[in-house]
Amino acid sequence: MQVTTIADPLNPVVESETMLPTVLRGSVNLPAATRADSKIMHHIAALMHSSARSDHGMAATLLPGSLFLKSSRVTVYATAAQNPLFLGEIEILAIATGQPVILLRRAPDGSSTDLTVDIALPDPTKLSWFLEYQLFLGLAGDSWLVPLGSGPSIHLMRHGLFLSEHHPFADAWDRDAGIERAMAHLASHRIGGWSW
Repeated sequence: MQVTTIADPLNPVVESETMLPTVLRGSVNLPAATRADSKIMHHIAALMHSSARSDHGMAATLLPGSLFLKSSRVTVYATAAQNPLFLGEIEILAIATGQPVILLRRAPDGSSTDLTVDIALPDPTKLSWFLEYQLFLGLAGDSWLVPLGSGPSIHLMRHGLFLSEHHPFADAWDRDAGIERAMAHLASHRIGGWSW
């Protein structure tokens, strides 16, 4: 068991004697974000029309290289590690900050078509998990995270993540088309021709 002490990012004027003790489950070291991770995190920030910074207290400590989206108060992290790695750290961060955390899981080989998203949404009484969602782009340019099975869809908006029981697609074919549009949009925004 590893124990670490982290300052409360929600109250930057708090003195060091009010540090928040946090127990991290497991002993897996979190990897530093790669260029591919950074690229995909900034893409999500752009979809949410949010400015981002990478030095936000607890988020930067638990998830090195993660982005904090300022307009929507969401932490975003990307990794090539597959589920269930880092769910414990995501849970700790979401509960400690009271803010949503998005974990983008890209394929180790760099394929953008294998992108999945895990989301932790805290509220005052519980933490809700939404695992293995996919990025969806509507015909009007609206961005969503959608399940491949049952569950609500999550609308990516400037002011946050919004759960909806009404999906942005009519059927499985429409859902798959929206996921393909999102992947094509993501692939078209590679900078300087470099790939993941």
